Amino acid sequence: MIYLYLLLLLLIFFQDFREREVYAVLFYALIFIGGYIFYTKTFFELYLFSVGINFVFLLLLSLCLWLYTRFKMKQSLFSAIGLGDFLFFIALAVAFPLTTFLIIFITSLLFSLLLFLVIKKKLKEKTVPLAGFQAIFLFLILLLNLTFDIVNLYTV
Repeated sequence: MIYLYLLLLLLIFFQDFREREVYAVLFYALIFIGGYIFYTKTFFELYLFSVGINFVFLLLLSLCLWLYTRFKMKQSLFSAIGLGDFLFFIALAVAFPLTTFLIIFITSLLFSLLLFLVIKKKLKEKTVPLAGFQAIFLFLILLLNLTFDIVNLYTV
């Protein structure tokens, strides 16, 4: 199951990087498979609690983004960030316990920023393929962890 998850992450990266669009079915599959992997590695109550707290975090983040885009940028939320980016956030939220989710979420955003700053002059479009960059980051983390068994990502 993890190998299918890794394949989905690669597909999301390549589609988002090339076209700035990703088929929604890839995100739905990522949400389902990531949630299933986490669910099978923990207790049901702990799974629900972790996912619930992760969604509260995403809700607060979405509210901050909405307020910032609305009042500071004078734009709509989805002109600043894509639906695919939010779907990827949801995929992360259902796939990991709170601590792992927050670490992966924050470090993947920092990775995305740094990667964009390094390659932005070579890009045709000047928008950030955020879901794609986060997907390749997660792919690398999971692949390294799978190869070297560094840490249990599902420990609370």
